[in-house]
Amino acid sequence: MPPLLSLSTGEKPVKLPLLISLAALTVPATAMVAVAAAPVAVMKARHHNFENMGRAMKVLFDQLRKGAPNFKVIQASANTLAASAPRVGSDFPKGSGPESGRKTDALPAIWERQAEFAKAAGQLVVTTKALQAAAASGDLARIKAAAGQAGSTCKGCHDQFRKPH
Repeated sequence: MPPLLSLSTGEKPVKLPLLISLAALTVPATAMVAVAAAPVAVMKARHHNFENMGRAMKVLFDQLRKGAPNFKVIQASANTLAASAPRVGSDFPKGSGPESGRKTDALPAIWERQAEFAKAAGQLVVTTKALQAAAASGDLARIKAAAGQAGSTCKGCHDQFRKPH
């Protein structure tokens, strides 16, 4: 009986069972490469988000130390922080930590104590939104208090879930 499907390579026809076997081996290998690459993309995006937050926090506190701070710069920094904070809670999927084999400052505690980490990430959203509202008000005392709260929230998370620097 002739094969249902044959692929001529110029020498011998390749039969359907062989094609199926090759596909069965190729698909998992491709999926494994995709899974291995996914943590790298997640980790790069996470790093970029934290870099943006760090720059915004530095600019914010530099302005607050000035005798006459620029409120537009303060508002822009607060907006960046408030926009970036919600990503933190979802930027640490399973497989994107030290077990990935990639360099990371994230401690295993993020995945071991997920409820605590989620609570800390939620608090970051709350404090950065409060900072954003304070910055919009233009009230320097309120901005300083809210900036202090946001900074304390960042530090608290770093102390528990990030390698010391």
